Amino acid sequence: MALFVTLAIDGTIGMVLTYALLIAFVVSLLMTLAVFRSIKVSADLDRYAASKGDTVTFEIRISNGIFLPAPLIEVEVENSAHFSSESENIRQAAVTGKSTNTLRFSLKAIHSGKAHVRINSIKITDYLGIFSFKLHGENEEMSAAIYPVIPELSVLTNLVKVESQFSSNDDEEESEETSAIPTGLAGYDHRDYVPGDPLKRINWKLSSKRDVLMVRLDERIRGSGRTFLLDCPVAEENDETLTVRDNVIEGALAFLCSLLAEGRDASFFYCKQGLLMSIDVHAMQDVYQLQEELADLEPCDTLSVLSSGPAEFKGAPICFTAAMGGNSSSAEGIVSRFPDSMIISSHCASLPLISSNQWVLSDEFELDKA
Repeated sequence: MALFVTLAIDGTIGMVLTYALLIAFVVSLLMTLAVFRSIKVSADLDRYAASKGDTVTFEIRISNGIFLPAPLIEVEVENSAHFSSESENIRQAAVTGKSTNTLRFSLKAIHSGKAHVRINSIKITDYLGIFSFKLHGENEEMSAAIYPVIPELSVLTNLVKVESQFSSNDDEEESEETSAIPTGLAGYDHRDYVPGDPLKRINWKLSSKRDVLMVRLDERIRGSGRTFLLDCPVAEENDETLTVRDNVIEGALAFLCSLLAEGRDASFFYCKQGLLMSIDVHAMQDVYQLQEELADLEPCDTLSVLSSGPAEFKGAPICFTAAMGGNSSSAEGIVSRFPDSMIISSHCASLPLISSNQWVLSDEFELDKA
Protein backbone atom coordinates (compact mmCIF):
# COMPACT_ATOMS: atom_id res chain seq x y z
CA MET A 1 0.00 0.00 0.00
CA ALA A 2 2.88 2.36 0.82
CA LEU A 3 4.46 1.57 -2.54
CA PHE A 4 1.16 2.23 -4.32
CA VAL A 5 0.77 5.60 -2.56
CA THR A 6 4.37 6.53 -3.43
CA LEU A 7 4.04 5.69 -7.14
CA ALA A 8 0.42 6.54 -7.88
CA ILE A 9 -0.64 9.29 -5.48
CA ASP A 10 2.08 11.29 -3.76
CA GLY A 11 5.72 10.34 -3.40
CA THR A 12 6.30 12.39 -0.24
CA ILE A 13 3.30 10.95 1.58
CA GLY A 14 4.25 7.48 0.38
CA MET A 15 7.78 7.81 1.74
CA VAL A 16 6.49 9.10 5.08
CA LEU A 17 4.10 6.16 5.25
CA THR A 18 6.91 3.76 4.36
CA TYR A 19 9.20 5.16 7.06
CA ALA A 20 6.36 5.03 9.60
CA LEU A 21 5.70 1.39 8.79
CA LEU A 22 9.39 0.53 9.07
CA ILE A 23 9.68 2.30 12.40
CA ALA A 24 6.52 0.60 13.67
CA PHE A 25 7.90 -2.77 12.60
CA VAL A 26 11.23 -2.20 14.37
CA VAL A 27 9.58 -0.84 17.53
CA SER A 28 7.08 -3.73 17.58
CA LEU A 29 9.88 -6.27 17.20
CA LEU A 30 12.06 -4.69 19.91
CA MET A 31 9.16 -4.36 22.37
CA THR A 32 8.11 -7.96 21.70
CA LEU A 33 11.64 -9.23 22.34
CA ALA A 34 11.81 -7.19 25.56
CA VAL A 35 8.48 -8.60 26.78
CA PHE A 36 9.47 -12.09 25.59
CA ARG A 37 12.39 -12.16 28.04
CA SER A 38 10.24 -11.02 30.94
CA ILE A 39 7.34 -13.47 30.51
CA LYS A 40 7.23 -16.34 33.02
CA VAL A 41 4.89 -19.30 32.67
CA SER A 42 3.87 -21.79 35.38
CA ALA A 43 1.25 -24.53 35.44
CA ASP A 44 -0.60 -26.48 38.11
CA LEU A 45 -3.57 -28.78 38.68
CA ASP A 46 -6.19 -27.90 41.27
CA ARG A 47 -6.26 -31.58 42.35
CA TYR A 48 -3.97 -34.55 41.85
CA ALA A 49 -6.51 -37.26 42.66
CA ALA A 50 -10.06 -37.51 41.35
CA SER A 51 -12.86 -39.96 40.74
CA LYS A 52 -14.31 -40.74 37.35
CA GLY A 53 -16.76 -37.98 36.46
CA ASP A 54 -14.95 -35.30 38.47
CA THR A 55 -13.68 -32.10 36.84
CA VAL A 56 -10.00 -31.19 37.15
CA THR A 57 -8.80 -27.66 36.38
CA PHE A 58 -5.44 -27.12 34.68
CA GLU A 59 -4.24 -23.60 35.48
CA ILE A 60 -1.58 -21.77 33.49
CA ARG A 61 -0.25 -18.52 34.98
CA ILE A 62 1.43 -16.04 32.64
CA SER A 63 3.37 -13.27 34.42
CA ASN A 64 4.80 -10.11 32.86
CA GLY A 65 7.78 -8.70 34.73
CA ILE A 66 8.13 -5.28 32.99
CA PHE A 67 5.88 -2.28 32.53
CA LEU A 68 5.30 -2.89 28.80
CA PRO A 69 2.01 -4.63 27.98
CA ALA A 70 2.49 -8.04 26.40
CA PRO A 71 1.13 -8.69 22.91
CA LEU A 72 -1.21 -11.62 22.24
CA ILE A 73 -0.12 -14.93 23.79
CA GLU A 74 -1.55 -18.22 22.51
CA VAL A 75 -1.50 -21.34 24.73
CA GLU A 76 -2.28 -24.87 23.58
CA VAL A 77 -2.64 -27.76 26.05
CA GLU A 78 -2.72 -31.49 25.41
CA ASN A 79 -4.26 -34.12 27.67
CA SER A 80 -4.24 -37.90 27.75
CA ALA A 81 -7.36 -39.86 26.85
CA HIS A 82 -8.17 -40.22 30.56
CA PHE A 83 -9.57 -36.69 30.33
CA SER A 84 -12.29 -35.19 28.21
CA SER A 85 -11.75 -31.48 27.56
CA GLU A 86 -14.71 -29.32 28.59
CA SER A 87 -13.24 -26.19 26.95
CA GLU A 88 -11.12 -25.27 23.94
CA ASN A 89 -7.58 -26.64 24.09
CA ILE A 90 -6.25 -23.45 22.49
CA ARG A 91 -6.73 -20.18 24.34
CA GLN A 92 -5.40 -16.64 23.86
CA ALA A 93 -4.56 -14.07 26.49
CA ALA A 94 -2.91 -10.67 26.94
CA VAL A 95 -0.98 -9.53 29.99
CA THR A 96 -0.63 -5.89 31.01
CA GLY A 97 2.54 -4.48 32.50
CA LYS A 98 3.78 -6.13 35.71
CA SER A 99 0.74 -8.35 36.20
CA THR A 100 -0.39 -11.97 35.90
CA ASN A 101 -3.10 -13.55 33.80
CA THR A 102 -4.43 -17.05 34.52
CA LEU A 103 -5.89 -19.39 31.93
CA ARG A 104 -8.02 -22.27 33.21
CA PHE A 105 -8.72 -25.41 31.22
CA SER A 106 -11.49 -27.70 32.54
CA LEU A 107 -10.92 -31.43 32.12
CA LYS A 108 -13.42 -34.17 33.00
CA ALA A 109 -12.01 -37.49 34.24
CA ILE A 110 -13.59 -40.27 32.17
CA HIS A 111 -11.09 -43.14 32.57
CA SER A 112 -9.15 -44.42 35.57
CA GLY A 113 -5.37 -44.62 35.82
CA LYS A 114 -2.50 -42.16 35.70
CA ALA A 115 -3.71 -39.22 33.62
CA HIS A 116 -1.51 -36.57 32.04
CA VAL A 117 -1.96 -33.00 30.86
CA ARG A 118 0.74 -30.72 29.54
CA ILE A 119 1.44 -27.43 27.81
CA ASN A 120 1.86 -28.31 24.17
CA SER A 121 2.95 -24.87 22.95
CA ILE A 122 3.05 -21.21 24.01
CA LYS A 123 3.46 -18.57 21.32
CA ILE A 124 3.79 -14.82 21.60
CA THR A 125 3.01 -12.72 18.51
CA ASP A 126 4.47 -9.26 17.97
CA TYR A 127 2.16 -6.24 18.13
CA LEU A 128 1.73 -6.11 14.36
CA GLY A 129 0.98 -9.82 14.13
CA ILE A 130 3.85 -10.49 11.73
CA PHE A 131 6.21 -12.70 13.74
CA SER A 132 5.64 -15.23 16.51
CA PHE A 133 8.03 -16.70 19.06
CA LYS A 134 7.79 -19.78 21.23
CA LEU A 135 7.89 -19.13 24.96
CA HIS A 136 9.58 -21.36 27.51
CA GLY A 137 7.28 -23.62 29.49
CA GLU A 138 6.37 -26.05 26.73
CA ASN A 139 5.98 -29.73 27.58
CA GLU A 140 5.52 -28.97 31.28
CA GLU A 141 3.52 -32.04 32.23
CA MET A 142 1.27 -32.71 35.21
CA SER A 143 -0.25 -36.01 36.24
CA ALA A 144 -3.31 -36.99 38.27
CA ALA A 145 -4.56 -40.27 39.72
CA ILE A 146 -8.08 -41.18 38.58
CA TYR A 147 -9.79 -43.69 40.87
CA PRO A 148 -11.62 -46.65 39.33
CA VAL A 149 -15.22 -47.25 40.37
CA ILE A 150 -16.14 -50.07 42.75
CA PRO A 151 -19.40 -51.42 41.27
CA GLU A 152 -22.44 -52.16 43.38
CA LEU A 153 -22.75 -55.73 44.64
CA SER A 154 -26.32 -56.02 43.41
CA VAL A 155 -25.16 -56.63 39.82
CA LEU A 156 -22.69 -59.41 40.64
CA THR A 157 -24.87 -62.48 40.87
CA ASN A 158 -23.20 -64.16 37.90
CA LEU A 159 -19.74 -63.34 39.24
CA VAL A 160 -20.53 -65.17 42.46
CA LYS A 161 -21.98 -68.09 40.51
CA VAL A 162 -18.91 -68.45 38.32
CA GLU A 163 -16.47 -68.06 41.21
CA SER A 164 -18.28 -70.80 43.09
CA GLN A 165 -17.26 -73.24 40.35
CA PHE A 166 -13.66 -72.80 41.46
CA SER A 167 -14.26 -73.65 45.11
CA SER A 168 -15.22 -76.94 46.69
CA ASN A 169 -16.37 -75.28 49.90
CA ASP A 170 -19.81 -74.28 48.64
CA ASP A 171 -21.09 -77.82 49.12
CA GLU A 172 -19.67 -78.16 52.61
CA GLU A 173 -22.24 -79.21 55.15
CA GLU A 174 -22.39 -77.48 58.49
CA SER A 175 -20.53 -79.38 61.16
CA GLU A 176 -22.38 -80.57 64.26
CA GLU A 177 -19.15 -80.56 66.24
CA THR A 178 -19.45 -79.06 69.73
CA SER A 179 -16.94 -76.97 71.61
CA ALA A 180 -16.26 -75.98 75.17
CA ILE A 181 -15.02 -72.51 74.20
CA PRO A 182 -17.55 -69.64 73.89
CA THR A 183 -16.91 -69.04 70.17
CA GLY A 184 -18.92 -72.13 69.27
CA LEU A 185 -17.12 -74.78 67.24
CA ALA A 186 -13.59 -75.86 67.99
CA GLY A 187 -11.05 -74.00 65.90
CA TYR A 188 -13.77 -71.96 64.19
CA ASP A 189 -14.35 -68.22 64.19
CA HIS A 190 -17.66 -66.37 63.83
CA ARG A 191 -19.04 -62.91 63.21
CA ASP A 192 -22.46 -61.28 63.23
CA TYR A 193 -24.67 -61.91 60.24
CA VAL A 194 -25.04 -59.04 57.74
CA PRO A 195 -27.51 -58.89 54.84
CA GLY A 196 -26.02 -60.64 51.83
CA ASP A 197 -24.22 -63.39 53.75
CA PRO A 198 -25.10 -66.91 52.48
CA LEU A 199 -27.64 -68.62 54.71
CA LYS A 200 -25.69 -71.88 54.68
CA ARG A 201 -22.88 -70.14 56.61
CA ILE A 202 -25.17 -69.35 59.56
CA ASN A 203 -24.34 -71.41 62.63
CA TRP A 204 -27.89 -72.01 63.85
CA LYS A 205 -26.86 -73.76 67.07
CA LEU A 206 -24.62 -70.88 68.18
CA SER A 207 -27.15 -68.31 66.94
CA SER A 208 -29.89 -69.83 69.10
CA LYS A 209 -27.64 -69.68 72.16
CA ARG A 210 -26.67 -66.06 71.60
CA ASP A 211 -30.06 -64.95 70.30
CA VAL A 212 -28.36 -63.31 67.30
CA LEU A 213 -27.49 -64.69 63.88
CA MET A 214 -23.82 -65.72 63.69
CA VAL A 215 -21.96 -66.53 60.45
CA ARG A 216 -19.28 -69.18 60.57
CA LEU A 217 -15.80 -68.34 59.25
CA ASP A 218 -14.10 -71.71 59.60
CA GLU A 219 -10.51 -72.52 58.79
CA ARG A 220 -11.36 -74.09 55.45
CA ILE A 221 -13.04 -70.91 54.23
CA ARG A 222 -10.22 -68.69 55.47
CA GLY A 223 -7.74 -70.89 53.70
CA SER A 224 -9.66 -70.93 50.42
CA GLY A 225 -8.69 -67.45 49.26
CA ARG A 226 -8.38 -67.05 45.51
CA THR A 227 -5.31 -65.63 43.78
CA PHE A 228 -5.88 -62.85 41.26
CA LEU A 229 -3.56 -61.37 38.66
CA LEU A 230 -4.15 -58.11 36.80
CA ASP A 231 -2.63 -57.89 33.33
CA CYS A 232 -2.47 -54.39 31.79
CA PRO A 233 -0.16 -54.68 28.77
CA VAL A 234 1.47 -51.64 27.21
CA ALA A 235 -0.70 -50.19 24.45
CA GLU A 236 -1.53 -46.84 22.95
CA GLU A 237 -3.77 -45.02 25.40
CA ASN A 238 -6.95 -44.05 23.61
CA ASP A 239 -10.63 -44.20 24.46
CA GLU A 240 -10.93 -47.82 23.31
CA THR A 241 -7.98 -49.24 25.26
CA LEU A 242 -8.83 -47.24 28.39
CA THR A 243 -12.46 -48.44 28.25
CA VAL A 244 -11.22 -52.04 28.19
CA ARG A 245 -8.82 -51.34 31.05
CA ASP A 246 -11.57 -49.72 33.15
CA ASN A 247 -13.86 -52.67 32.55
CA VAL A 248 -11.39 -55.32 33.75
CA ILE A 249 -10.08 -53.28 36.72
CA GLU A 250 -13.55 -52.44 37.97
CA GLY A 251 -14.65 -56.01 37.29
CA ALA A 252 -11.76 -57.27 39.43
CA LEU A 253 -12.77 -54.93 42.27
CA ALA A 254 -16.35 -56.15 41.94
CA PHE A 255 -15.18 -59.76 42.06
CA LEU A 256 -13.26 -59.10 45.27
CA CYS A 257 -16.35 -57.53 46.83
CA SER A 258 -18.40 -60.58 45.90
CA LEU A 259 -15.86 -62.84 47.60
CA LEU A 260 -15.92 -60.75 50.76
CA ALA A 261 -19.71 -60.97 50.78
CA GLU A 262 -19.34 -64.77 50.90
CA GLY A 263 -16.78 -64.60 53.71
CA ARG A 264 -13.80 -65.45 51.49
CA ASP A 265 -10.45 -63.73 51.17
CA ALA A 266 -8.10 -63.22 48.22
CA SER A 267 -4.58 -62.27 47.17
CA PHE A 268 -4.38 -59.73 44.37
CA PHE A 269 -1.20 -59.34 42.27
CA TYR A 270 -0.50 -56.44 39.90
CA CYS A 271 2.49 -54.77 38.25
CA LYS A 272 3.50 -51.24 39.17
CA GLN A 273 6.67 -49.35 38.26
CA GLY A 274 8.30 -52.55 37.04
CA LEU A 275 7.62 -54.48 40.25
CA LEU A 276 5.17 -57.21 41.16
CA MET A 277 2.93 -55.88 43.93
CA SER A 278 0.30 -57.71 45.96
CA ILE A 279 -2.47 -56.98 48.45
CA ASP A 280 -4.17 -59.53 50.68
CA VAL A 281 -7.89 -58.79 50.70
CA HIS A 282 -9.68 -59.75 53.92
CA ALA A 283 -12.06 -56.77 54.36
CA MET A 284 -13.51 -53.85 52.41
CA GLN A 285 -10.74 -51.51 53.56
CA ASP A 286 -8.34 -53.74 51.63
CA VAL A 287 -10.44 -53.23 48.50
CA TYR A 288 -10.34 -49.47 49.07
CA GLN A 289 -6.57 -49.65 49.46
CA LEU A 290 -6.33 -51.57 46.18
CA GLN A 291 -8.58 -49.00 44.51
CA GLU A 292 -6.14 -46.28 45.60
CA GLU A 293 -3.14 -48.27 44.37
CA LEU A 294 -4.73 -48.77 40.94
CA ALA A 295 -5.68 -45.08 40.61
CA ASP A 296 -2.26 -44.16 39.21
CA LEU A 297 -1.61 -47.46 37.45
CA GLU A 298 0.41 -47.40 34.24
CA PRO A 299 0.65 -50.29 31.76
CA CYS A 300 3.62 -52.64 32.02
CA ASP A 301 4.98 -55.87 30.58
CA THR A 302 3.43 -58.37 32.99
CA LEU A 303 5.40 -61.37 31.71
CA SER A 304 8.79 -59.71 32.13
CA VAL A 305 7.85 -58.61 35.67
CA LEU A 306 6.73 -62.15 36.54
CA SER A 307 9.99 -63.53 35.12
CA SER A 308 12.16 -61.10 37.07
CA GLY A 309 10.91 -62.33 40.44
CA PRO A 310 9.13 -65.42 41.76
CA ALA A 311 5.39 -65.07 42.30
CA GLU A 312 3.91 -67.04 45.16
CA PHE A 313 0.67 -68.10 43.52
CA LYS A 314 -1.67 -70.52 45.24
CA GLY A 315 -2.42 -72.64 42.23
CA ALA A 316 -3.61 -71.12 38.99
CA PRO A 317 -4.59 -67.43 39.28
CA ILE A 318 -7.76 -65.79 38.05
CA CYS A 319 -6.33 -63.34 35.52
CA PHE A 320 -8.16 -60.16 34.60
CA THR A 321 -6.51 -59.03 31.38
CA ALA A 322 -6.80 -55.80 29.40
CA ALA A 323 -5.21 -57.47 26.36
CA MET A 324 -7.04 -56.90 23.09
CA GLY A 325 -7.24 -58.51 19.72
CA GLY A 326 -3.99 -57.80 17.90
CA ASN A 327 -2.17 -57.29 21.21
CA SER A 328 -2.81 -60.52 23.08
CA SER A 329 0.77 -61.73 23.64
CA SER A 330 0.69 -60.97 27.38
CA ALA A 331 -2.51 -62.96 27.94
CA GLU A 332 -1.22 -65.84 25.81
CA GLY A 333 2.01 -65.86 27.83
CA ILE A 334 0.07 -66.05 31.10
CA VAL A 335 -1.98 -68.97 29.77
CA SER A 336 1.25 -70.69 28.72
CA ARG A 337 2.77 -70.18 32.18
CA PHE A 338 -0.41 -71.03 34.12
CA PRO A 339 -2.39 -73.46 31.90
CA ASP A 340 -5.17 -73.91 34.48
CA SER A 341 -5.70 -70.20 35.05
CA MET A 342 -9.04 -68.54 34.51
CA ILE A 343 -8.80 -65.73 31.92
CA ILE A 344 -11.29 -62.85 32.10
CA SER A 345 -11.30 -60.15 29.43
CA SER A 346 -13.58 -57.29 28.47
CA HIS A 347 -16.33 -57.95 25.96
CA CYS A 348 -15.16 -54.96 23.89
CA ALA A 349 -11.55 -56.17 23.77
CA SER A 350 -12.27 -58.72 21.00
CA LEU A 351 -9.68 -61.03 22.54
CA PRO A 352 -9.35 -64.25 20.52
CA LEU A 353 -9.95 -67.58 22.21
CA ILE A 354 -6.65 -68.44 23.90
CA SER A 355 -7.86 -70.75 26.69
CA SER A 356 -10.57 -73.28 27.35
CA ASN A 357 -11.25 -71.48 30.62
CA GLN A 358 -11.81 -68.02 29.14
CA TRP A 359 -14.61 -65.66 30.16
CA VAL A 360 -15.91 -62.33 28.91
CA LEU A 361 -16.92 -59.49 31.21
CA SER A 362 -19.85 -57.29 30.16
CA ASP A 363 -20.44 -53.61 30.93
CA GLU A 364 -22.79 -54.75 33.71
CA PHE A 365 -20.02 -56.95 35.18
CA GLU A 366 -21.67 -60.21 34.28
CA LEU A 367 -19.53 -63.12 33.07
CA ASP A 368 -20.20 -65.25 30.02
CA LYS A 369 -18.20 -68.12 28.64
CA ALA A 370 -16.02 -67.00 25.73
